[in-house]
Amino acid sequence: MLNNYKLLNLITLSLLLLNPSVILTEPINNPSTTNDRTLIRVLFKPPPDDKKPDQTRGAGSRHDGQCSIDTPSENRANTSSHQPDIIPLIPSSNFGLTTAERPIFWINLPETSAQQVVLSIKTEGKTHHSQTLISITEKSGLIALQPSPDSPPLEVGKVYQWAAVLVCGERPSPNDPAISAWVHRVPLSKPRNISTPLEQAAWYGEQGIWYDALTSLVQVKRSQPNNENLINIWAEFLESAGLQATSFQ
Repeated sequence: MLNNYKLLNLITLSLLLLNPSVILTEPINNPSTTNDRTLIRVLFKPPPDDKKPDQTRGAGSRHDGQCSIDTPSENRANTSSHQPDIIPLIPSSNFGLTTAERPIFWINLPETSAQQVVLSIKTEGKTHHSQTLISITEKSGLIALQPSPDSPPLEVGKVYQWAAVLVCGERPSPNDPAISAWVHRVPLSKPRNISTPLEQAAWYGEQGIWYDALTSLVQVKRSQPNNENLINIWAEFLESAGLQATSFQ
């Protein structure tokens, strides 16, 4: 019996030496300790029944506004009047789910002289819901847009259209660059035994909860902007939703 026990131990040790990856089975517990052993993947899986409005269209951007772009003086003569896109971080369907009363919407902003963005939310029937004026504190890149705390919460089961308008002058104008997309609030609570933003992002992505997954993943990415693992996770997540990762660095 003793010899059989020793033989079993030798066989087990040999298997581990031949395939060391079998011991890497535990996900990370803290985004600050992300390393090469990270096995968590964050992918977006669209829900089978997303109740998307029939009138959803691609999130276009108007370019009639006159917001100037921070361009070196020697290059200004060659700068086209066509303005770079304001790009919303939204799946290719232009529609996403959230569990939040006041979700965070993300846009990618080009370098611009504009100092404010108007976040406007309407119901599916085009009834006004809320409007929030947000100061631009970053020169460019990913910008978070969230309704003000005193704005009415999104109602569970309802679909809303949100729009981001870049204010080019002292006040909003109909010609200011703008984009729009859709959001549907669903009654889904946070899962148990999930504590880190990365784990939350993975779970929300699996459930098709786009806005919540995105916000959780942005938090992790910004905590370690040079982490190669997180850069790859970020790119894979965006690509799973039909977005080009190179557009959102």
